[in-house]
Amino acid sequence: MSQVSGLRTLQDLDDEAAALRASLEDVQRRLQGSEELDAARSTFASTQAGLADARRTQRQLDGEIGILNSRIVPEEKRLYDGSVRNPKELGNIQHEVELLKAQRATLEDQLLELMAGIETFESAHAAAEKALLRAEADWETRSSALREEETRLAASLTGAEARREAHRSGLPPRALHLYDDIRRRRGGMAVAHVQGSMCAGCRVSVPESVRRRAFQPDQLAQCPNCERILYVG
Repeated sequence: MSQVSGLRTLQDLDDEAAALRASLEDVQRRLQGSEELDAARSTFASTQAGLADARRTQRQLDGEIGILNSRIVPEEKRLYDGSVRNPKELGNIQHEVELLKAQRATLEDQLLELMAGIETFESAHAAAEKALLRAEADWETRSSALREEETRLAASLTGAEARREAHRSGLPPRALHLYDDIRRRRGGMAVAHVQGSMCAGCRVSVPESVRRRAFQPDQLAQCPNCERILYVG
């Protein structure tokens, strides 16, 4: 096997390993989480917090109404049971009861409005919970498939890298050094085809002397422009 042929094969093996590595990294990135699941969790948490706040306010209003009732009932009893006979005192009690009832009516109106809001929160919370369950089930299915793909790609990458290293061991060190240096500097493409009189790597015409050299299997001809190793055929 000529040096150029060996380096062409190495580039194919490097490209295969690079493609597998990129695919594996993409799968591993997707395994880190799901935007849809994150959004469903956020919506569920938001509706849950809103419902909890509404119910807390409901309990607060119920408590305040209860306190007002505990004040109204004994005052009304005093007003009508005959225990108070002083007209002025009766008038004061009547006024106090009216004020307390007005406060209670305001709170009851707030409570009625809140209860309507709680129904809306409960509906939204139930819908968000269903959406979250669907998103979790979907993610479980997708993540299971992704884990299988991750295992497959990792095994394929291990095999590709083993073939690459085995192939590298049979190539001359000087040719390998040149190949690695060009591949690093030229975006992963170290070996380029001569198409007519043009380097396929940089699309610049190469001199005839370089083209003839590229026909020699045991010589490494390089493009004068991009320095890629050239081959013909």
